Amino acid sequence: MRMSDMKQMIQGATLLVMLLLVLSCARQNGSQSRESQISEESGQDVQGKPVMQFDTLIHDFGTIIEGERVVCYFDYKNSGEEDLLITAVEATCGCTTPDWSSAPLGPGMSETLEIIFDASGRSGEQRKLVTVKSNASNQLVQLTIRANVNNNN
Repeated sequence: MRMSDMKQMIQGATLLVMLLLVLSCARQNGSQSRESQISEESGQDVQGKPVMQFDTLIHDFGTIIEGERVVCYFDYKNSGEEDLLITAVEATCGCTTPDWSSAPLGPGMSETLEIIFDASGRSGEQRKLVTVKSNASNQLVQLTIRANVNNNN
């Protein structure tokens, strides 16, 4: 195989991977219809367990400009009786990047989770979900960020 043919194959494969990534994120643009809600124990004893309690579950950036990177913060507290440990924070799209502390959070202590939304290549109403997983009695908490991305110059 000639070197020029090999280069074309590599460029084609790279383009395909990038296209799949863009399409994956594009499917998430405003397509979620469910509202964020906290998973709560139903009738189970939560005594002795950590409880993850957020001040709010939704952040609306309002109107932002395409290409802008915006940051929001979600404050949370361990209102349980044991140390809270966040094991994972997963976003629905690569354009949304969470940052959190991996250190155990003692009972009664508070912390902040940071989420960065990159509006590059976005347009119109955006809704991104961020799922927080932990050892708390409410093991999954779903956060929502919203933005209306304006790409008119």
